[in-house]
Amino acid sequence: MSAALWFRRCLGFCIGMCFSSLGLALITNTNLGTTPITSLPVALNALVPLSIGGYTVIVSVLFIGVEKLILGKHFSLANILQMPPVFLFGLFIDCWMDVTAQVGLLPYWERLCVLLSGIAVLAAGINLQVVSNAVVLPGEGIVLALAFRTRHSFGSIKTLVDSSLVASAALVGWFGLGTVVGLREGTLVSALLTGIFARMLGSSVSRLAPLFAAPATADNADAPLKEAEARR
Repeated sequence: MSAALWFRRCLGFCIGMCFSSLGLALITNTNLGTTPITSLPVALNALVPLSIGGYTVIVSVLFIGVEKLILGKHFSLANILQMPPVFLFGLFIDCWMDVTAQVGLLPYWERLCVLLSGIAVLAAGINLQVVSNAVVLPGEGIVLALAFRTRHSFGSIKTLVDSSLVASAALVGWFGLGTVVGLREGTLVSALLTGIFARMLGSSVSRLAPLFAAPATADNADAPLKEAEARR
């Protein structure tokens, strides 16, 4: 792979992370409930204030450690390369959390509209990360590792991991603060609609693939969309 192509892939991945982190911040700052993937960082931040982005980095590093335990000898450079983007992702989240902080002051129905907008932005960011074909973030990497080891589908393992994160967040909030933090109707809505929005936006975002990856041919033109569908 040429250096220019690798740079384009990394650029596309970073833009995707920027969109995804904006979506996560919009969803979280509505105070209607955060997404499953950020539920544990939100709960931990309420218990011991650091930052949601900071705890996202910590949880992500733990995910990579779990990947090592799951994959054993199959743990490779591709897994290690999940580490560097995590720090930028955490920074993006914290920046967007500050920029969108006033969202929580809006009336309920306006916050609901922001929630839906955030889900759409998150879905677009996920698709852009996929079509860039650079690396994956640990939140997806641990799902891929479990799917590889158990031979179950990505979708079923993704549901299991998300449910485990939400349950962990509920336990942290309940035993640490005496109440559940960050889990409301928005959590359920984002869990149900993110995949739907990603499929709706998938074909449009996949058209950007030539900007960030190798030029499409007749054989691989729809590969990014197929990969995105498989991961969902």
